[in-house]
Amino acid sequence: MIRIIAGSFKSRHLKTGKDRTIRPTQDRVKEAMFSILGNIEGQHVVDLFAGTGNLGFEAISRGAAHCTFVENNRQSIEIIQSNATLLSILDKIDIFALDAIRFLQNPEGADLYFADPPYRFPKMEELFGSFLRLTEGTTIVLEAEKELIIPPVLQPKLTSRRFIGETSLNFIRV
Repeated sequence: MIRIIAGSFKSRHLKTGKDRTIRPTQDRVKEAMFSILGNIEGQHVVDLFAGTGNLGFEAISRGAAHCTFVENNRQSIEIIQSNATLLSILDKIDIFALDAIRFLQNPEGADLYFADPPYRFPKMEELFGSFLRLTEGTTIVLEAEKELIIPPVLQPKLTSRRFIGETSLNFIRV
C-alpha cells in the first residue's frame, strides 16, 4: 500500500491493486522530487504512465489545481478512479485511457508533467521527441533507471538530476 506523504491528504493510503508490474514511486523518491519542484500550488499537472495515480494524487494534495492521468492499463484506470473517489476529488481530475506517446501527440497546456515509464521502456526516444512538442516553459519530471542517457537535444533543457538508489529523477524544462 502507498501513502500520500504531504499536503491536505497527508498519511492517506491509496489502493494499489495486485499487479506486480506496477512500480509506485517510493516515498523517499517522491520527497526528493517534490522538494526540488517546490511550490506547485494552482498548477495543472499531467501524470503520464500513471499506474496507481501516486504522483498525481500527491500533487493535488500539495495544492495542484488539476491532474490529468494518462494510463493505458484498464486495471490501473479503475484504481485511479477508485482512489479519486476515496479522496473525493473527482472534480479535480481527468483520466485518459491512452498510451502516453499518443497522448503527447496533442498535448494539453499543462504546467508540469510527470513521466514514469517502465524501466527499459522500448520507446524512450519517441518519448524524448514528444517532450519537445510541449509548450515552452513546461516542466517535466522523468523518473527512470539511473543508467538512462538523456539525448543531446534535451541536455541543455535538463535543469536538475538526482540519483536515489536505482532511480534517476530528471528535471527538464522545455
